[in-house]
Amino acid sequence: MLPSKENKKMTEIFSIYSQLLVFLIIFQFPFNSKILNTFQNIKFNYFEIISFNIIFHFIFYLIISFFLFDLKIYFLFELSLGLVFLIYNLKNINFKKIFNDNLFIIIFFLILNFILFTNIATNLRLEWDGLDHWIYKAQIYFQGGTFGDIKNVEFSYYPQLGSFIWGYFWKNSILEIEYFGRLIFPFIFLVGIFLSTSKFEGKNQFVKSFLIPILLITLCLDHYLFGGYQDYLLFFLLLTFSKVFYQFRKSKSKFLFIVLILNTILILWTKQEGFFYNIILTIVFIFFSNSNHKNKFIFVSLVGLSLLSQIMLKNYFIGSFNFNEDIIHNELFRYLNILEFLSTFFLITKHILISMVRYPIWILIIVVMTYIYFKNKKNLLNYSFFYFLIFMAFVYAIYFQTKMDLEYLLPITVDRILLQGSGFLLYPTVIHLERIISSKK
Repeated sequence: MLPSKENKKMTEIFSIYSQLLVFLIIFQFPFNSKILNTFQNIKFNYFEIISFNIIFHFIFYLIISFFLFDLKIYFLFELSLGLVFLIYNLKNINFKKIFNDNLFIIIFFLILNFILFTNIATNLRLEWDGLDHWIYKAQIYFQGGTFGDIKNVEFSYYPQLGSFIWGYFWKNSILEIEYFGRLIFPFIFLVGIFLSTSKFEGKNQFVKSFLIPILLITLCLDHYLFGGYQDYLLFFLLLTFSKVFYQFRKSKSKFLFIVLILNTILILWTKQEGFFYNIILTIVFIFFSNSNHKNKFIFVSLVGLSLLSQIMLKNYFIGSFNFNEDIIHNELFRYLNILEFLSTFFLITKHILISMVRYPIWILIIVVMTYIYFKNKKNLLNYSFFYFLIFMAFVYAIYFQTKMDLEYLLPITVDRILLQGSGFLLYPTVIHLERIISSKK
């Protein structure tokens, strides 16, 4: 008979990996290939379907976060429906075909989840932002609180979605251990990576489906961010928006249009930057969606309504709508001095370049975009270049606007902002990279 201490250890190990099973079961619904094929001409693969399901579940998590709700009852409801869909999907012929076509990729995906889950379990430390404020919001939901209780913690004006998800899966883990709630973040990070690489065709499809995900993970992965940060959630949402936007431009699918809208709402409630990402993505949609004026008007109206709703909800529940600092203030006039402007510009540029080395995904993005630009302009995804320019303008604007000491602020923040924003550019980069590799064969 094993000693009590070893029993506890084995129970915890079992619980860690059962958490992955929980994620896979829950995100089996509300969509599967058969349901989507009944009203879509597009054939969606395993990682596209699971991404859609994640988006829809997260929307309901966001809604629940505003109300007093028994999270265990809701979890049992999710788990029960997920099991029903799982059983149905396993019996579905189309699902089996999709699963068999991607069997080795899915196994590879599961192995990578095991690796990242193990890393978190053996490195339990919460990092600065996670310990400083995100965990307090997660604790509120773990203890049965609501959005209204957030006004009692520091940084109450920070959006709560990531903390709710953290607290929700913490509360509904087998052992109710804090870090179990954080396992959702490596899971969605890997879903996003495989979502971006899940439709390779032609020569060496099998090799590309393994090597490119490994490359992307290597260039994007930072275990530090699994210590309570929300950046991989925002990374996943921007990546998903990018791929769905690419598909929508070709199909004009109403379903994909809805997914895009829901995605912007989730981005809005993930971090403060989400407010401005909504504006950036709306501009991209207006100019590059290949959509009619009616759809553009509806998209702009719905995004505008969601922005207004956030302002009203925060004012009602928390008492104010704030960012870290006032957007307009007197110190901005110092940039009328050209030397001050240039000095700040070069300082920001220096730290952007340093951050691109820390997260080399940006080096890949820039190399691929530059190659495509000079090699064959006809193959350009113009919206990705437009996003790149407007995103970089946004990054510079953040640091020109702040009153904080840039020598202190830049090294601890700009790298994470760049990682978030790279999510949108990852999918266009993968498309071009796959074309480059295929053209060399």
